Amino acid sequence: MTLSPHILLDNDLDELSRTDCPAHYEVLVMRNIAALMQAEKITTDEFHHYCKRLNVAVANRPRSAA
Repeated sequence: MTLSPHILLDNDLDELSRTDCPAHYEVLVMRNIAALMQAEKITTDEFHHYCKRLNVAVANRPRSAA
């Protein structure tokens, strides 16, 4: 069973809100967004929507205590 691109991106973006999320995970998320756009799995409007969500998630990302 293959997950929809929207579920995959939602999961990626949700991961950024976790304190134990790996450093620079946002780079992977951006690559996933771009790859899905290039593969025509998401529309241009959806691409912009996910990029905006990524920007918000990065700006509000919790930092680990370490």
